[in-house]
Amino acid sequence: MQVRRGLTLAERAVASSNTDRRLWFGKSAYDPDVLVTVLSIFRTYFNYCEVGRDGKTPAMRLGLARGPVAPEDIIYVQPDLPARRRAPANKTKPLASKREGLESTEMA
Repeated sequence: MQVRRGLTLAERAVASSNTDRRLWFGKSAYDPDVLVTVLSIFRTYFNYCEVGRDGKTPAMRLGLARGPVAPEDIIYVQPDLPARRRAPANKTKPLASKREGLESTEMA
């Protein structure tokens, strides 16, 4: 219930008296992927940021976190980029120079 009332995208459709029992989905998400993304943020916030009466988050009670996380750290997360790797050294014989290739074609 907290999720449905807390997010307007997850609310049920509204029926008005003059629409002959038709429902209005004006506040719902037109793309279900948007709702999935918003629910992921909502779930992460309540598991890692929202502190209960005992001063712990649900993630702390399960041993997944050492302390509450700031909401800014979740919303503006920037994962570390992987280290750049160099290409392996070329161990094959170098090709003949262009000059050698031209000389061999001129003789023929």
